[in-house]
Amino acid sequence: MKFINKLADWANRLLMLCILLFSALAIGYGVYVLCDILYAKNSAFISHDLLKYRPAVNTSEEQDGRPESFTQLKYINPDTVGWVEIFGTHINYPIVQGSNDLEYLNKDIYGNSALSGSIYLAADNNGDFGDWYSLIYGHHMENGAMFGDITKFLDKDYFDSHRSGVLQTDSGEYLIDVFACVSTNSYEGTIYNISPDSEKKYPELKEYISSHSNNLTDIPETGADTKILAFSTCTDATTNGRIVLFAAAEKVKSGQTVEIPVYAIEEEKEPVIRKLTAAIGEMSYGSQWALLNLVCVLYTLFTLLPVFSLKRKYRQIGYSKRKYRELSEQNSSDGNLKKICSDLRGFVRKMHLGIMLEALIVIASAIVFILTENISKQIILSDEWTWLMVVMAASALVTDFICFRYRGIRPDNEVKD
Repeated sequence: MKFINKLADWANRLLMLCILLFSALAIGYGVYVLCDILYAKNSAFISHDLLKYRPAVNTSEEQDGRPESFTQLKYINPDTVGWVEIFGTHINYPIVQGSNDLEYLNKDIYGNSALSGSIYLAADNNGDFGDWYSLIYGHHMENGAMFGDITKFLDKDYFDSHRSGVLQTDSGEYLIDVFACVSTNSYEGTIYNISPDSEKKYPELKEYISSHSNNLTDIPETGADTKILAFSTCTDATTNGRIVLFAAAEKVKSGQTVEIPVYAIEEEKEPVIRKLTAAIGEMSYGSQWALLNLVCVLYTLFTLLPVFSLKRKYRQIGYSKRKYRELSEQNSSDGNLKKICSDLRGFVRKMHLGIMLEALIVIASAIVFILTENISKQIILSDEWTWLMVVMAASALVTDFICFRYRGIRPDNEVKD
């Protein structure tokens, strides 16, 4: 009967341990998902350190420190083909082009996995924007990042007040003039057709724009220096729903400057815009941090300062000292008693050594985490530093096992591990 009760007790402990581990894993995964969602929403805004690689625009405004070409951006990502900005909106991003239209759907300009993806040119277009018609894709983010502001162009007043912008390419700059906003679907071949003979279908495209536009001005004609741009994003209204912003892009001639509208300058100075633009702060290459590294840091801390048994762990020091003094005062010639005293004295020394080693491991682990991770960046499960964090966490466990376990003869039944 006693055996059955003992077995049931151990089974109950095992069950509780499994529940505890499962709960910890569930909570950890929940934190991971929430952090990833938060990062995806906020990191979709252009970052300050990426903005500094944007080539200088040919304007009358001072742009000290801006590079003159896309060389630095191409060093970050060779697939960079341009930069687009629609004044007064959050559309202010570099443009990349992949080998297919799915490559940058969920990958940022640094090559990292990102739910917000990148702003990218259709793979069938020429990367120099030499085509008369260029199709540019971007995710619709509810907070206005990426192409999230395109849905605002469905409003007539917003459409009329945010029609200008600039497209920068290696071959020159283009003034952007938005002329239509169309609600459509992802299967519309009239819009999503980049075939070699598509220029012959421009009359068909003009007819489609005229009959399906939510907002529309005069549809331009194409020419040597005038291109048509289509900015496509999804919409929450239907699964395959799309909103496409059409704009004429006229090449800036030699000596001509790009005039930034007053409203764009004023809106850029508003605190809300500043806050949104700086939502993530100084982002840089390798913008990720590892959840397992944080878990290892917390584990080393909990080894030094156990959450549930702090008193039990460290009271061994005081107890062992008192017991050693009591036994030493007996002045007994009993060899077994002397062995116990020696064991207790050595145990106290080991515990002091263990405290110092565990404290050093905690400090080292925290320093490595602070120097290598930034929790304002994208969360991933592990990175190149995880192995070192795991080694330090395991070292803390081994140190605790060696230094806080009494291995000598027990003076009485009160001494506990």
